Amino acid sequence: MTKDVIDLHSVNPWEVSFLREEVGAYFAHGVELAPGATVLDVGANVGVFSAAVYERLDGDVRIYAFEPLPPLHETLARNGRDFFDGRLTALPFGLAAGEDELDFSYFPAATIFSSSWRDEGNVEAERRRVTASVVEMIRRGGLGPALRRVPAPVLRGLVGRKLRVMRQLETHRVRVRPLSTVLDEQAIDRIDLLKVDVEGAELDVLRGIEERHWPLIRQAVVEVEGWRRNRDTVRDVFAAHGFTVEAQQDPVQEAADIGMVFAIRC
Repeated sequence: MTKDVIDLHSVNPWEVSFLREEVGAYFAHGVELAPGATVLDVGANVGVFSAAVYERLDGDVRIYAFEPLPPLHETLARNGRDFFDGRLTALPFGLAAGEDELDFSYFPAATIFSSSWRDEGNVEAERRRVTASVVEMIRRGGLGPALRRVPAPVLRGLVGRKLRVMRQLETHRVRVRPLSTVLDEQAIDRIDLLKVDVEGAELDVLRGIEERHWPLIRQAVVEVEGWRRNRDTVRDVFAAHGFTVEAQQDPVQEAADIGMVFAIRC
């Protein structure tokens, strides 16, 4: 389904490859799902991760997918209607510590890097960081074997030029809300997997969970940006709420200063 079925027209082909490479990384360190699961896809983009979960469970799943950027949410909502048989609820806002409106930078030609934490002031530094990560992924065989044979200096130049599209950004004013408010509104009484990929705003998402709702969460996987700075804080949040926590960073993630935190309730 992730390959051929959902509408990916809002995402460039190289982004689709990148997203598919990421999907498998979420199911590690004991994270697993059984039929009938409830999954929260926070930072859903157009629904590639949601589609992988739907396929994995043969459609026996309830997915709440959060995407605040209007161009991406439009496609996500259409995918929800057309391909998920009523099993996906596309929510048109992001998650944060409180109710607010934020400026999000949207990169039409590189949508997966859109974020409230990126703007014209830091986009060049971000582009260099992302370039390093993509180059490392290619050197390790990601995105196909042909590119792996390209000499590293040439590869850096090719990827860097490709990512110049990050200079083209739009600013959208979007709504963000605390997760606990959404859980009450949607009457969600269990979360079998909380997946968070929000390009730097991970701690804001976690701060929007009230103490009364932490026991509902069985598993969580969080992509953490600013790994050296934020890894221990994210890990400690889950450990303090009764989870067994694993933190992982592979060489591709190290090049981008990101990593993954896996939390399973004890």
